[in-house]
Amino acid sequence: MEEFASPSLQRHRRQRFWQVLLPIILFLVGMLALGVLVIFATFEAGALNRLWADISLIWLLFPMLVFALLVLAVLAALIYAIGRLTQATPRLTSKVQALGRQVEQGTRQVADQAVQPVMRFKQIGAVLQSFFKRP
Repeated sequence: MEEFASPSLQRHRRQRFWQVLLPIILFLVGMLALGVLVIFATFEAGALNRLWADISLIWLLFPMLVFALLVLAVLAALIYAIGRLTQATPRLTSKVQALGRQVEQGTRQVADQAVQPVMRFKQIGAVLQSFFKRP
């Protein structure tokens, strides 16, 4: 099956192994080795246990610190964006308000034109009614 694959597909498979799978495998092997080293180090007595307990605590806290740093970066970006938006709001709202006025005027004109025949008919009816009305 490999001999029937196009050269670009073969190159993609090689790149996937070297650029994706190998780093993941090396990371997992390293973490596993570090975990085994921590486990074996806990069997020794003395101050070394406290050292490895501190190292383990650092490894447990590290993902939370990275997550907190990401949350802090997102929060800083949101604060910056809101500051920029606050500065741009007066210009944008005046443009939106002017557009709203144009839409209102256009709607009012269309509505007035649509009602105008009915109003004329009622006016003519009222004039005729008042003309034929007995005093």
